Amino acid sequence: MRTSHVIGALMLATVLGTALTAAEEGAVKWTSDFEAAKKTAAEQNKKLFIEFTAEW
Repeated sequence: MRTSHVIGALMLATVLGTALTAAEEGAVKWTSDFEAAKKTAAEQNKKLFIEFTAEW
């Protein structure tokens, strides 16, 4: 087997494994309430992901 095929197969296995693990843990609960998000993150000892957007 060529090296590129082996690398491709390993990459595919990694992506699929990650996707299946994420699906098993449940969907991400997104919120637009910053204070509630801070409280939930503190309770679960997790970091916040904050996305800023604008229309120019």
